[in-house]
Amino acid sequence: MKRKFVAKKVVSRVANEELVAKRHEQIVRAAGELFSKKGFHATTMREISSSSGINLSYIYKYVASKDDILYLFYEYLHKQWHPIYQSLSESENENPVDQLKNFLRLFLEIIHKFIDEILTMYTECRHLERDSLYAVLSQESEMVEAIEKLIVRGVNKGSFKVKDSFMAANFIQYIIVIEALRGWNFRDRYTFNRFVDLFIDLVLNALGMREEDNE
Repeated sequence: MKRKFVAKKVVSRVANEELVAKRHEQIVRAAGELFSKKGFHATTMREISSSSGINLSYIYKYVASKDDILYLFYEYLHKQWHPIYQSLSESENENPVDQLKNFLRLFLEIIHKFIDEILTMYTECRHLERDSLYAVLSQESEMVEAIEKLIVRGVNKGSFKVKDSFMAANFIQYIIVIEALRGWNFRDRYTFNRFVDLFIDLVLNALGMREEDNE
């Protein structure tokens, strides 16, 4: 059964939505750096207040708890790549191989840009409260669904040869963050561009790509 996308609403006591969005970004950027250095539990709201430049009493006008901040941190990262996988469903007439190559390259560039934040995201997700975790997992499932649809189109066109498109989509969604998790083991061996080329070749070969589609 596919997970239905569920968004969590972070309640703010400030009516100005533009101001709320601005303050949320300030808070998230400050908190993200602290979480990556100290971890979620060791970071205090007072430290987040000091780093963000927002008075501690005012922070609670924009978020109710540190869990809200951790969730907003995930939301901030999700917004970086949401347009990339959303475009997979909006361009169903394109060549699926070219589309997948472009998707992987753009996504890997995002991971590279936010590599410390991605690592923090994976190491600190266990601290999310249940409703926040469910919202984050539903977002990941939405991405898996978009990739799966692309793979199915590729299979139907004869470009891919895959027995289980759902498993393949989950595999791609999982390994696409490998630079954040194991980048230390790649940096002395590959340039980033070489890493991306090898990653894309690995995924396409795993999908049983037809050779003529790679020309």
